[in-house]
Amino acid sequence: MRGRILCGAAVAAAGAAIAFAQISQPITPPSDSNYYAYGGYPGSYHSSTAGESYAHGMADVVRSQGQTNLNNSAAAINYTVAQSNEIQNRAAWTSTYFQMRDENRRARDAERRPRATMEELVRYAQEGKPKPLSPSEFDAVTGSVRWPLALQVDGYAKDRAELEKILAGRASKGTLSPADYRKVRQLTTAMLGQLKEQIRETPSEQYTLAKRFLESLAYQATRPLG
Repeated sequence: MRGRILCGAAVAAAGAAIAFAQISQPITPPSDSNYYAYGGYPGSYHSSTAGESYAHGMADVVRSQGQTNLNNSAAAINYTVAQSNEIQNRAAWTSTYFQMRDENRRARDAERRPRATMEELVRYAQEGKPKPLSPSEFDAVTGSVRWPLALQVDGYAKDRAELEKILAGRASKGTLSPADYRKVRQLTTAMLGQLKEQIRETPSEQYTLAKRFLESLAYQATRPLG
């Protein structure tokens, strides 16, 4: 009897030792059915004596306690493994987040250009302005205009006359009224549009000269005399 009890306890202890040795990954405890591998199905074995029945009962108690301990150990191990995996995942996510943020900041810094100085801003503004007309092309004192050849055709006659009238008034007053300012913009824009429509019929040199002339005239006419 005592031999059977010690044998059952040894089996349970050996199972617990194997479970604790496998802590690197979650484990599943063995089923209670392993116990019946030696005796068949439950209820198929009958003790012949009272002592043997008592020993058999004690073995069942020891086995049940061992199985319970094994189940508890497996649950604790699985919980520890899950916690470890969560910590590792969080650490990897945090590392990736900061790495991507640093790479993004470096890319923005590489694309960011240094701020332009005041001298550069002035130069850029000057470069964007149309080139001024010569006094022979536009006399700001008298308001007289010498139109390019491409703009001397009859199709521009009405717009030319209105512009010459406004520019003559500017010469006497020194500046343009808001209404005249808008009118100059409208007239020069209309003439540029008409010139663009005739680009195929206009020689390239005359087209370029007329376009530059209208852009410069529109800019200079809206500037005060000084």
